[in-house]
Amino acid sequence: MPVVKLELGRFAAMVGSDRKTIVEALPFVGLDIEETARAYVRVEYSPNRPDLGSDFGIAAALKGVLGKETGLAKVGARPSGIKVFVDRSVSRLRPFIACATASGLELDDEDVRQIISLQEDLHNGLGRRRRLAAIGLHDLRAVVPDLRYGTAAGSLRFTPLGGAREASLKEILGSKEGRAYFQGAGGRGVPLVTDSAGTVLSVPPIINGAATAISSKTRAVLVEVTGPEERAVDEVLAIMSTTLAMAGGKIGSVEIVGAKGRTTPDLTPLKVPIDLALIRQVLGVGLSEREVSDSLRRSRLGVEGGSALVPRHRIDILHPVDLAEEVALGYGFQRFTPVYPPSESPGAFNEFQGFLDDASTVMAGEGMIEMMTYELTDEKSLYSSFSRPSRNRISVQNPKSAEHSVLRDSLIPSLLSALTSNAHNDYPQRVYEVGRVYRRGAAGVEESWNLGCLVAHSQAGYSEARMFLDALCRTLVGKEVSAEEAPHWALAPGRSASVGVGGQKAGYLGEVKAEALAAFGLGVPVAAFELDLSSIYKQLK
Repeated sequence: MPVVKLELGRFAAMVGSDRKTIVEALPFVGLDIEETARAYVRVEYSPNRPDLGSDFGIAAALKGVLGKETGLAKVGARPSGIKVFVDRSVSRLRPFIACATASGLELDDEDVRQIISLQEDLHNGLGRRRRLAAIGLHDLRAVVPDLRYGTAAGSLRFTPLGGAREASLKEILGSKEGRAYFQGAGGRGVPLVTDSAGTVLSVPPIINGAATAISSKTRAVLVEVTGPEERAVDEVLAIMSTTLAMAGGKIGSVEIVGAKGRTTPDLTPLKVPIDLALIRQVLGVGLSEREVSDSLRRSRLGVEGGSALVPRHRIDILHPVDLAEEVALGYGFQRFTPVYPPSESPGAFNEFQGFLDDASTVMAGEGMIEMMTYELTDEKSLYSSFSRPSRNRISVQNPKSAEHSVLRDSLIPSLLSALTSNAHNDYPQRVYEVGRVYRRGAAGVEESWNLGCLVAHSQAGYSEARMFLDALCRTLVGKEVSAEEAPHWALAPGRSASVGVGGQKAGYLGEVKAEALAAFGLGVPVAAFELDLSSIYKQLK
């Protein structure tokens, strides 16, 4: 979980309250206190609330809960007169850019630290390690308008942020940052943001230029955000712009000139209908319309007619049910009275859940490392990487991102992605997961719990995977495994088998095919098996 360090002297002045009250109130804005010291407190915030990634955002939320400032903070943008000309060459790399300015700032060292810390949290969270959004922060005084967003050749030279000397673009691409963040391919070029004087502002998503670095002497900031998805770029810019406004800046808009001309940032509040009956049902409290409105205002939302006005940086509020949580925060969780269920029957541990836990315990006992991956994945990992048709895919309507747009029907692709992320660690790697998968059935979408296992090292093969599978089934259900050669979309021809447990088909076993290993960037053989635990449990019952 991301962490923010709050210097208590500074933070108390920002909130306008004493330290004791502040520390006691922090959990009531959804923050977990990680460490408390005399001079500071460190708090964890949910990635669901990236607006709480700085003390500016936390102070604004806390002032609402404490009743010191309520309602929607009005943040607008006036034209800055700056334009960004977008070249066609970026259309296949990172086609979207959004910018804003913040002037009239009086930053100190801690202000800069908080802003840069937020920048990095956004890179790692919403930005998906800069893949979906990369942020450039620039001292506006060092920028000569207008800007150009295009591509660069390898011979380009400039001093990168934090560097002591000039370096060529080719050197930067070969650096640690270049290898970690650049997703370019072939001869399509490298994205580049420059000003009219030719000064390099950034090479997104790798690094910014040193010439426009911000510091405590900065009085005006230019923010540029680039990425492959317009929505992610705009959301990140809204959070950065609002934070700079909280830091005392006056926000300026920037005109984007290109195939899709527009002006950014868009800070117009969104309207979400207030469903009073739904809020009462979710919270279990018969709040009046006035109490609901007051509670929403204490959560720093506006109220207009029958709708809540949600600031653009609150990207976590997507549905009327989300307003119920905001009402609870504004009303105060400490004011809710616990109500015990009327039933006098004792509870009992779910037997199937116990079976799943036993399966996990057996795998851990065999020396496996447990993984927990998302049930939503991307179409490439699930289908394209295996040259597998996607006609039966279960897609999400209006997905938040392409990375989480399809419900998985197997654990193997998710585990292979996890191996990709851990390719820098030593081999052998033996991992497993107990998780849900989804398939189309006669009655619609059907779900089941599966156990997936991967063994990855230079000598990994069918026999080793079979050994772990046999040990699992003997220990878990006391039954032997049968295997018959059968093709499978994830496994190599002639090295795959259909698995039976107790005379019924229960999964598959084999060696992952070479083209899939190449698609996931894995350089060692991988053997795998996957079992339908829901089906096996029904046999036992």
